[in-house]
Amino acid sequence: MKCANDDLQCRGNKAVVAAGIYCKAPIERLAKHSVRWTEGTFEIKFSHFQWVDKAASQLTVIGDKVESQNGFGAYSPMIYECDLGSDGKTVLDVRVSEGRLSK
Repeated sequence: MKCANDDLQCRGNKAVVAAGIYCKAPIERLAKHSVRWTEGTFEIKFSHFQWVDKAASQLTVIGDKVESQNGFGAYSPMIYECDLGSDGKTVLDVRVSEGRLSK
């Protein structure tokens, strides 16, 4: 099913699945040390989405199913964001910060 360019819910539902494929490696490359993904077998890595540029049909997908290792070997939960182009495959930017998304 094709989504209208301005249909956030439809485009977002597709983007969270695609982002698990296209955004994983760019997010991992931001880590100084090891990362480990914590999502379950049937969970998706991205649970939230929003427009980054509605006119251009570009979305930001957001998740918190990863932990990043620090220099002492301890893991901390991280929030990550990935901006996807209108094709739903092109990674425009990625960001990470320490923490968890509020439920």
